[in-house]
Amino acid sequence: MRKFVIYTIVVVLMMTLITMPLTVPLFKSSTPYSMFNTGWDGIARFAMFLHSKGIRLVPLFQSFDMENLKDKNGVLVIIAPDTAYTSAELAQIRDFVKRGNTLLIADDFGKGDQILRALNLPVRISKYPLKDFFYEKDDRIIVAVRISDPVLGRNVSRIIMNEPSAIIVSEKGEVYSSKVAMVNLHMGQFSLLAEVPYGDGKVVVLADPDILTNQLFPRNRQFISNLIDHLGGGAVYIDEAHHMDFNLYSAGTVTITRILPVNTARKILIIAGMAILLIEIGVLNYLTGPISALINRFFREKKEDLITLAVQISKRNGWDEREVLAMIERMGG
Repeated sequence: MRKFVIYTIVVVLMMTLITMPLTVPLFKSSTPYSMFNTGWDGIARFAMFLHSKGIRLVPLFQSFDMENLKDKNGVLVIIAPDTAYTSAELAQIRDFVKRGNTLLIADDFGKGDQILRALNLPVRISKYPLKDFFYEKDDRIIVAVRISDPVLGRNVSRIIMNEPSAIIVSEKGEVYSSKVAMVNLHMGQFSLLAEVPYGDGKVVVLADPDILTNQLFPRNRQFISNLIDHLGGGAVYIDEAHHMDFNLYSAGTVTITRILPVNTARKILIIAGMAILLIEIGVLNYLTGPISALINRFFREKKEDLITLAVQISKRNGWDEREVLAMIERMGG
């Protein structure tokens, strides 16, 4: 009876460990373009999508000279920054990209252009909104249909933007507006995404941060997936430090309930029951004899081989066999 109680407790504890809830930390923010913002203007869905692809995601909460980008490699993502970068931070960004890493700047009317000027790139983001005849509902929701890069355009027929800007200085681009778009009363075809090599790395500029927001993520999911593949890199660092009103208004935990499938639970219980039954009927005792015999045979054969070898060596060298065998015995052979 006592053994039955012990076995029952062991099985219950095992099932409890398998099915017990898992508690993980949860943070929330109301800051626009924050990876902790689950509202329409946050990028939480973009961050979760990165995580689902197996990418290591690292938020940067401090200025770059404190975070020390020199120790980091991968992709630095800067989305709609609204505070200026110091000269020390710009130097860190410059070194980060030159070493062979990637910088993604998704911005329209923020401080992203400051970085492009500091790196002396032939790319600038207009301070004026782009207007186009290709739009949905009203002229703020622009539809881009020309994607020249084959990776970015894979299975994508259109990109939905919300009041984008335009890249006004660039030799070429990967995504374009129509030929009848207008920026500050100038008509033409404007680049909306451009890539520029820099040192051993590259800088990718996207003229609309709203593409990555929770609101537009479902409609741009395939394009965002292609963009992530295009960027490459094993780790993604997201700049949270340069959002002026960044806040974590709540910090807590979320409980994930792990439900064990019925069939799996049945298999575990059957295996545990069979193990207990084998122990109780003494099957292990029957197995002990053959296993012990096998072990003894192995070591006995090994010992016999050693004695045979010792005798042969003794005869070859003219040694006293009895002394050699006695020495082996004293050594535990």
